[in-house]
Amino acid sequence: MVVGDIERSTDLVVIGAGPGGYTAAIRAAQKGLEVILVDKEELGGTCLNRGCIPAKALIHASKFHRDIHDWNSIGIKAECEEIDFQEIMEWKKDVIQELNRGLTHKLGREGVEVMKGEARFIDEDTVRVSEEHNAENVKFDKAVIATGSRPVEIPGLEFEIEGVITSRELLKLDEVPEELVVVGGGYIGMEAATKFAKFGSTVKIVEAEDNILPYFDEEIVSELRETNDDYGDEIYTSTEASGVEKRGDKIVLEAEKDGERLELEGDHVLVAAGRTARPALESLSLENIGVEINTEGCLDVDEKMQTSNKDVFAIGDCVGQPMLAHKAYREGRVAAEVAAGEPAAFDNQYIPKAMYTDPEVAVVGLKPDEAREKFDEVLVGEFPFRASGRSLTTNQEAGFVRVVASGDEKLQGVQIVGSRASDMIAEATLALEMQAYLDDIINTIHAHPTFPEAFAEACEDARDESIHI
Repeated sequence: MVVGDIERSTDLVVIGAGPGGYTAAIRAAQKGLEVILVDKEELGGTCLNRGCIPAKALIHASKFHRDIHDWNSIGIKAECEEIDFQEIMEWKKDVIQELNRGLTHKLGREGVEVMKGEARFIDEDTVRVSEEHNAENVKFDKAVIATGSRPVEIPGLEFEIEGVITSRELLKLDEVPEELVVVGGGYIGMEAATKFAKFGSTVKIVEAEDNILPYFDEEIVSELRETNDDYGDEIYTSTEASGVEKRGDKIVLEAEKDGERLELEGDHVLVAAGRTARPALESLSLENIGVEINTEGCLDVDEKMQTSNKDVFAIGDCVGQPMLAHKAYREGRVAAEVAAGEPAAFDNQYIPKAMYTDPEVAVVGLKPDEAREKFDEVLVGEFPFRASGRSLTTNQEAGFVRVVASGDEKLQGVQIVGSRASDMIAEATLALEMQAYLDDIINTIHAHPTFPEAFAEACEDARDESIHI
């Protein structure tokens, strides 16, 4: 048969097997649709294979290594004789493989067909899937675009330059670098700095904005910097990176701060300046289905995750910020249910954000300044973890929980800096979605001693009724 003559049909084709894509495929199959899931790379996408999961595995290993040094303060005499980074990387690989096996099994059990290859639309109901010298046409009733995003390149720091890497290459290093230069002080850059600083690297962070983590409020950033000495003194804010130069075994980042030229030497220069969905979208030939990329490089969708072509849905990073896996999960379920004829909609008002620095940071809803712009009266309550029994018994007293409420005591936002912040933010998100008031949280009994007690205590503090501070 001539290559390209093969043709099949399906109810739903999903392009992209990351968190949003595989969620959409599984949920659609559960709703009775015949589903084909297409991706040119591994199941699980960036998050599972070269992003969230491997990054958090290494952060855990690095923190565990550093915590050994703190055990002496509570009477446990121990030393870390050496770090076998190769063994740590093998453990990280095992974690990924275990999750991949589970995902593969689940897709098979639900009857989702997986096709390997690169997809592009050839007309309004046909996708062409190509891999090397083979190609197949897939006729579909409906399609879901879940093509994710890629790291943003900076002029002068292109990724083809030797020594310039993305987070993908960072997570595949064979050894801990002596020196690592990080361009970008957002959450990707700061998580990278956290794990490798704890492994012993000297990390140098370059951020163009006035402070690292520019989208978090200043009090959170100050707490993070004051309670963590891993980053050292080499954080260069208001600094523009312009290029690199190879010098022997090292690579030197060229930058400018306050009109002065800086040269920062490292074994690698990690570029963590954000992500873009545009390149992957441009490869889809969207003009053939009447869908346009917007000025931000993403696709416009409605609350049902439908594009301007109502038979084509889009989810995840390709529909814009926030580019978070948990947002994509929810969008994937909505798209699948709508495709199956159900009255679903993305009606969530709150999307939590979590950053796995040390201590962790997690936020949802309005910050105090944002609330003051919206409401005439604002209540703010804060509870420090140094007053928490559970925090002290785990030797994790850094940070705080802060709640923001309007004058009628309705909860409007929560910010957490501290151990297990990424877990605690779930209760806060649920409370916001349920339109909770301070009373609702205060009068909910929280087990003692636990970290989430601090959430209720912060709500009490907003009413000047705290018991423990």
